[in-house]
Amino acid sequence: MKYAIISDIHSNYAALEQVLEQIQTEKCDKIVCLGDIVGYGPYPNECVAVVKKYADIVIAGNHDYAAVDLLDLEYFNIYAQKAMVWTRSVLNEESKEYLSALPIQATGTDTFFVHATAISPERWGYILTPQQALINFDCFEQRCCFVGHSHLPVIFVSNGKKQPDMVYDREKIIEEGKRYIINVGSVGQPRDHSSLAAFGIFDSEKKVYQNIRVSYDVYTTQKAMMSLDFPEFLIERLKHGR
Repeated sequence: MKYAIISDIHSNYAALEQVLEQIQTEKCDKIVCLGDIVGYGPYPNECVAVVKKYADIVIAGNHDYAAVDLLDLEYFNIYAQKAMVWTRSVLNEESKEYLSALPIQATGTDTFFVHATAISPERWGYILTPQQALINFDCFEQRCCFVGHSHLPVIFVSNGKKQPDMVYDREKIIEEGKRYIINVGSVGQPRDHSSLAAFGIFDSEKKVYQNIRVSYDVYTTQKAMMSLDFPEFLIERLKHGR
């Protein structure tokens, strides 16, 4: 099975379009979305509609739940709050119904999918360090756990030692006797100092994971955000990948 794994689209339709075009060229069998379809960006309904149409497995992110009042806005910083207030005001009923029904975790072929953490998906914590990864490895049985949430592509590798390795390989062989927590990065708001949209491809037969980067017209999204009077910080960060 060849999975395309996308996450953290954040209502960035221009980025999502280019990522889907790349996925088509890769001839993937299934598309998995790890959540945060909406939030931050100017095209929430469009992104929900596309994910609903093309993704085979979809789980909820914290912004998705906030958009349908399943998570309090106090959780977010002021910029995210402003964007979410606007998102709530424009979401159509079909989008609301879809987001409200999303689960917070899913499984595939020796794979576990969750937006934030395996240890407590509903609390929206982060896996940013080997120490944080260590406590999460005990919370899923599969070989590979795929996450998003931080917008930072990274791989944690455990071979049974107390401390997992933290690597940034763009391509990784999935080895026997080892287990993995893989952050696929963000489609719509990368934060690793690159404006390129990020997603992952996992071939469960060949045992290979790849992190893919795709360029898109950042200004198209920025222009739409400017026309809607979004916070300047959210507009500028797209260009700098922060």
